[in-house]
Amino acid sequence: MRRYYLHTRRNGTFYAELIDPQTGMKLTARSTGTNNRDEALLKIAEWLKTGIPTGRVREPRTLEAAAGIENILRVIRRSELNSDDALRIVQTLKDRELIDIAAVKSGNGAILFTEYLEEFWDYAASPYVREKLAHRHSIGKRHCYESLNCVHLFYDGYFSGRLLNSITRADLKKFSLFLSEKREKPKDYKGHFAEKLSASYINKILIVGTTALSWAFREGIIPADPTAGLVRFSATPEKRGVLTPKEAAAVFRSEWKDKRACIASLLACTTGMRSGEVLALRQEDIEERALNVRHSWGIYDGLKTPKNGETRRVPLQPEVRAELLELARENPYGPEGFIFYGNLADKPIDSSVLVNGLHDALQGIGIDAKSRGIVFHSWRHFWSARMADRMEAEKLTRFTGHKTKAVFKEYADHITEENLEEVGKVGAEVFGNILQFRKGA
Repeated sequence: MRRYYLHTRRNGTFYAELIDPQTGMKLTARSTGTNNRDEALLKIAEWLKTGIPTGRVREPRTLEAAAGIENILRVIRRSELNSDDALRIVQTLKDRELIDIAAVKSGNGAILFTEYLEEFWDYAASPYVREKLAHRHSIGKRHCYESLNCVHLFYDGYFSGRLLNSITRADLKKFSLFLSEKREKPKDYKGHFAEKLSASYINKILIVGTTALSWAFREGIIPADPTAGLVRFSATPEKRGVLTPKEAAAVFRSEWKDKRACIASLLACTTGMRSGEVLALRQEDIEERALNVRHSWGIYDGLKTPKNGETRRVPLQPEVRAELLELARENPYGPEGFIFYGNLADKPIDSSVLVNGLHDALQGIGIDAKSRGIVFHSWRHFWSARMADRMEAEKLTRFTGHKTKAVFKEYADHITEENLEEVGKVGAEVFGNILQFRKGA
């Protein structure tokens, strides 16, 4: 079988057309760089022996490899490609970081990436949100609001002018590295500023984009998923601080500036309820020995179902029940209003009142909440840790509303040696020291 053809161009330079040994087809003609036939033949013999030069790449390519590339190009030239097909080819090359060019200017994905993200996280206009809600999946307005903020803060400047269908995995990798770099505070900037973003926050920013891109791929808006194989940053979540039983008892014996804040903490401490669930509580939710946790309150969503979309009943201590009913009677908006009433009839107290009230009470007994990492949600950790000594985790998750035992373990890790001494006591005695201060009132 013939291995090549040799011919000259007008300038006298010899060009060689090598033959693909598999198909017998001629490859693209290559210049030998000489007008001398003998030198040209020597050059061809060298190519067949050691490989064919490939432009800037130093390592020559074998005849079989060169033929493979030619076949790919031949198929592309002869195929009836549309814009999405072309984009998939371009993105494959971009993913291998071989090229860096703009995407095709047609197709469903030929829209600005940042504009797509803005609509995607617009709670009122997003087709993604409509789909989630139609399938009864939980998605809150606050989550969308915070995601939209991330778009404006981080995506708008970095991806300005880029089309949705031009974003590749390589782009996302570079973006993640950009986010990990130390930042300079803008001139005249006021407010909180972090020179170095935490790994968990970077992951949160990336999820804003990857969620939208993955959905676009599933919906056929873009032909390839640029998020496939993208590695997240390793992040160790900062654990919230938890009070000891003695500290908890002391804080409830101290003077509180706001009665509502005190009772809210008492309720969370003895039930493990989340702050939004506490704020959403109404008199109709109170039973003789239990609370019906039917709603949660969000600043953007208002009344909504609890986290994970599941309602539940939680045990209620008699002393706490009495406090709730007394607070309900004091509600200026009547028995239909929220137990933890605020300045408006249709809204409960702001969550900041609960946090500030707790911090003030802690300061009164000499505890710095900030340095200890104590927040209102710490009561949920406290309750879980105390109760983990008395009940199996599988039973406790029915009261806490956790989806899995693995999540509950995060809370139960706060168990100390002091807790082990309490094992065997009756469950009702767990919060006895905390509730004792009310018995003499």
